[in-house]
Amino acid sequence: MDLSPELFVDLVPLQDFGGVPFSELLVKMMEAELDPARVRAALETINKRLPAPVLRPQCVEDGGYLVEEQVLVPRKSTWWFVLQDAEERLSTELDAESVPVVADFLRLAAHAQDEQKVRAAWPFDGDEWLGRLFTRRPDARWLMPQTPGIYRLEHATLLIRSRTTGILLDPISLQRRLPNMKRLMPRMPTEAVNAVAITHGHVDHWHLPSLLANLPRPEVPVVVPRVAYPSLLTFEDFHATLKLVGQETIAPAWGGMFRVGDIEVDVLPFYGEQPLREGDKLREGLRSWGNCYRFTTEDFSCLVLVDAGADPEGDMVQVVAESQRRRGPVDAVLACQRTFLSPFFGGLSHYWAAMPWSQLQGLYRDYKAGRLRSSTASPQGAAEACVAAHARYFLGYANGFEGMHSPITDVGWGDGEPSEERCNTLMREALGKLGGSTQVLEWRPGQVARFDKGQLTVEPLALSEP
Repeated sequence: MDLSPELFVDLVPLQDFGGVPFSELLVKMMEAELDPARVRAALETINKRLPAPVLRPQCVEDGGYLVEEQVLVPRKSTWWFVLQDAEERLSTELDAESVPVVADFLRLAAHAQDEQKVRAAWPFDGDEWLGRLFTRRPDARWLMPQTPGIYRLEHATLLIRSRTTGILLDPISLQRRLPNMKRLMPRMPTEAVNAVAITHGHVDHWHLPSLLANLPRPEVPVVVPRVAYPSLLTFEDFHATLKLVGQETIAPAWGGMFRVGDIEVDVLPFYGEQPLREGDKLREGLRSWGNCYRFTTEDFSCLVLVDAGADPEGDMVQVVAESQRRRGPVDAVLACQRTFLSPFFGGLSHYWAAMPWSQLQGLYRDYKAGRLRSSTASPQGAAEACVAAHARYFLGYANGFEGMHSPITDVGWGDGEPSEERCNTLMREALGKLGGSTQVLEWRPGQVARFDKGQLTVEPLALSEP
């Protein structure tokens, strides 16, 4: 049995941001070109329809935040569980005591071979949804990985495989509200997963139901970023969430190192993909908390930089250079290649609220003048990281998903950004100007990068017969 590819499932804490329509306000402010009088009027108008006036129209005079404190640091929430199939939905709020029960059901539903056991564990009234949970379509399966390599799955999901051990990164196989995720890839055999590593909390990297579905047992460790406090930019404390559902978890500090089997893991800072790239820092602890990782095996080493780049706290090029100085060159760098002109970007439409009006106005002037730089690495920053790492190879990833073995035609998930192939060309051009020798390789979801005496080859992943 498999969970139906038509089914959307989620289990998340409900944060109370006061009903602020972040996307609508971002559009209105940009249409007004951040004119103070027009922005004040928009904030006043929307305040009137909110349960409480949590917007600050006076920000245009005092230069302060556009939102009240309870939006930046929301109060503790209840939880929300949802199952959706087309237009039909089961949606319910949960208290914290009920969350482990639902999590146990999701584990069982993802792994059980006996439908009666799943029916017996159903934690809600009525059983009409039980007939929608599964598909009996005889899909092909990934064969159990036997050889070292980097296995590229959907979007940002990777399996780092050594000779004996597998670490799964950012599993989102059930996150089916993202484009093309119904073109579901076969799930990696859970026996291949000895640990999971999470990079950060955006919905294309952190999805609790997917995590539970990909773990063979609650005692398999999950490595998560440390979170100073839940906020507008990091909605939940990952470590606390996993403890609540009974999952073994660790949250090592940046600069830490640990082992899983025969894989050494360095935990690196996650700078970038924040509301701004440079200038004054945001308030203490208010950020999208994340980790980058360096994996070292007997056969290869790699740096996984995800969506990182630079922000006022630091720059990943310096982080990579220090890793290279301490640990030596790496065989491969992996990173997203999209350009993120934060905070004027619809994909993270709440980012504007994390900074005061005076700072937002300055960023908008830079945006209009074409001076605003990407807070993600983009092809240029990824090339600079490769040079700093003395990397032999670069592998683009976390650029979206368009189906198994399908090329990525838009690294912005359909927002009109270049294809992955075009980004690779831009990287080669940047590396040429920098004097770098890194080889930029083409690969697709459903392929594995294997290393043999330092040489990298890309091959299709092996599938069993349906």
